[in-house]
Amino acid sequence: MRGWAFPLLSTALFASFLSSVFFGSVRVPPSDVLMYLLGWRSGVPVFDVVVDMRLVRGVAAVLTGASLGVAGAVLQSLFRNPLADPFVLGISSGSSLAIALTLVAGLGAGLIQAYDPYALYVAAAAGAVATSLAVVIFSTIAKTAIGLILAGVMLGYLNAGLTTLLITLSPVETMRAFSFWTLGTFSAAKWSLVEPVLPLFAVGLVASLLVAKPLNALTFGEEMAASMGAWVRGGRVAAVAASSAVVALATVVAGPIGFIGLAAPHVARLLAKSVDNRVVIPLSGLAGATLATASDIAARNIMPPLDLPLTAITSLFGAPIILILLLRGGKWV
Repeated sequence: MRGWAFPLLSTALFASFLSSVFFGSVRVPPSDVLMYLLGWRSGVPVFDVVVDMRLVRGVAAVLTGASLGVAGAVLQSLFRNPLADPFVLGISSGSSLAIALTLVAGLGAGLIQAYDPYALYVAAAAGAVATSLAVVIFSTIAKTAIGLILAGVMLGYLNAGLTTLLITLSPVETMRAFSFWTLGTFSAAKWSLVEPVLPLFAVGLVASLLVAKPLNALTFGEEMAASMGAWVRGGRVAAVAASSAVVALATVVAGPIGFIGLAAPHVARLLAKSVDNRVVIPLSGLAGATLATASDIAARNIMPPLDLPLTAITSLFGAPIILILLLRGGKWV
């Protein structure tokens, strides 16, 4: 293991977080932002709005990116597949289906507005939790990791098919609202939405770290892991539950964001030169948080005042990593 991997990614995350607070589509001198953060300047409405918005977006990006990175590391190790993605279990599609149902029913009955973030977040949470519970149940029944991943993929296809039917048959306003959410964004993040999920994020991330040792045993194969005394099925259920929980929370905060969960574990392995999950999982969290924060900065500043879709930006980070992986012949380190 390379000892400088943790300091490097920690420094990169700190720098990207500060940049997300200092720079945005609304130009405020960095010195003024710093004085505001230190409490030396107050009572300026534009600072209150701009800095507070940037702070909550930065926190949301760190939490979401760390969650997707950790979940990606857990799932890639569990399935022993370097191309496994946090959304392979169908959690994102479950949230999308719940969002579609909410928009179709809510807008049709006049109960919600087209871009009501609270209604959409509650729906996303419900869909993610329901799908996560279904995946956990499947993980207790499936005898192999392959059976579990096939169940997740099929569940994802089912959710996606139902979502497509709902949105295709819905009015144009509903289609626009749904499209806005599916692009992924931190623009709707608010302290009132982020603060309640902070403890849940912490629990999910800690639980993901606790499954590192069982996952190390499972890397040798289920039979070998069982002969080493590892509780194979219990470890698999714990890994699925932990990764599902953090992906569900990330989806609630920012919508479905692709590539971060796929790319962050590879960044961690390449930097650390290790496949030990006790190292890779926390490093993936740092890498994912850095990628998400950097992507949010790019989304806000490439074409101001437009706020570009996060999925488009993260694809620019993720696609080259996948190409590098293919060129390396699928090797992890």
